[in-house]
Parts: sequence; structure tokens; C-alpha cells
Amino acid sequence: MPTILFIPKVWLATPGPAVSASYSDQATCSRCGTVVERNAVSCTRCGQALRGNASGGGMDNHRPFAEWWPESAGIWLIVATLLVVVVGTPLYWLQNQYAQMPKPESEWQQKRRFQAEAEVEMLKECTNVIVGLSRIIRTSVLDAEDNPQQWSGNITAEYVNHMGGVERTNVVFRFSTDTGPDGLMHVRSWFDTGQAPRVTKKLRTGY
Repeated sequence: MPTILFIPKVWLATPGPAVSASYSDQATCSRCGTVVERNAVSCTRCGQALRGNASGGGMDNHRPFAEWWPESAGIWLIVATLLVVVVGTPLYWLQNQYAQMPKPESEWQQKRRFQAEAEVEMLKECTNVIVGLSRIIRTSVLDAEDNPQQWSGNITAEYVNHMGGVERTNVVFRFSTDTGPDGLMHVRSWFDTGQAPRVTKKLRTGY
């Protein structure tokens, strides 16, 4: 029986049009992105002058860092300014808020502050209790206890009576605590109504 050979048909490529220009012969406009011939002096679309073409070298899309950095320096400056404003402003605000927050106190620091506040509050209340107050002679606070509510204060002062004379008196005060707007405990003073002001000396009689 005769052998039949099958020979596949191979299509031969017909010559086609030659490529007009390779990628290496083209460049991209930095302004509008239009692809132009490498030896073109300016962009055919926007008229942007192509750097390096005046000497026939064409525009290089892979220029080193030192060449393209001056062109983008202004952009980096704007970006850096925005970063300073966007990031720096909230950090500055947070720093100010933290500085205004009350710092934790030790027991010793708190008692020292209570003692200073007790005397100031007592002097302020004294102006309301002693009518015709002339001057403060002496102040004292019994603050041995840790709790200010167990403290007591005493003020010796001179005042002008209704006859125009000057007398000296002793006034007793008590203390309490409450929370202030800053979130800390503060000492408040009030006049002990059970201990009425007592005249200790008549210094001058009125006319």
C-alpha cells in the first residue's frame, strides 16, 4: 500500500510597511504629553520648546536627577509648606492643650496648695464678715489634719464701729472643699456662726 505524506502548508509572511519610527526616535512633551519626533524643536500641539533639541540631541525622557530637580523645586517647596501647616498646626494645638492640663499632684504638693488657698479664702471672707474693716493684724490656720474640713482659722483685725471709734476683734472661720472648673479640689472658707466676732480691745472712741 503506498504511503501518503502530509506536508503542512506554511504561510510566508508578506513584507509589510516599515515602522515609521522606533520608540527611541520619539519623545514626550513635558507640558501636554504629546508624542513628538525626537529631533523636533517644539511640540506640535502646545508649542512647548523641547529641551536639548537646539543642539540636535533631542529631549531625554530619562534625564538624571540633577537635571530635573531644579524644575520641580517649587513643587517640593509647596508640598513642604503644606506638610508644615497640616501636620504642625495640630501638633502645636495639642502641645498647648497639654500644657494647660492640670498636672498630677503629690499629697505634699496638694496640702501646700490647700494651706495657701485657706488663708486667701479666709481673708476674702473676712471683708464680708467684719463691717468697717480697717486692717488685718494677724491670721492663723490650724491645719495639722490632712482633711481641710477639719481645719479652723482665726483673724485678728481692727474695724471702725458705728460711732467712729476703732476696735479690735477676733473672728473664727471654718473650711470646706469643692471641685473647681479646672477639675482640682479647692479650699473654701466660711464664717463660723457659732463663734460670733468678739471685741478684744477698744483702741479709740468715736466723737
